[in-house]
Amino acid sequence: MKTATRLSNSFAKLEEILLRREQTHNPLFGRDTEWHLVDRELRELEREIMTDPGALEAILVRPRPLPPAV
Repeated sequence: MKTATRLSNSFAKLEEILLRREQTHNPLFGRDTEWHLVDRELRELEREIMTDPGALEAILVRPRPLPPAV
């Protein structure tokens, strides 16, 4: 799934959660789902950037491989 489509779908789900929070007067409604969506999107974006950094390559700090054990 394309990044823009995935983000659009997640945004729509988050809007639904906010609406239900207002309707139920429960600020914790859907909190787990909200955290799951945000965490998943951040992980997907990170994976995509690390796979193809494009213009960000110059500013990325990648971990160096550990030296061989002696």
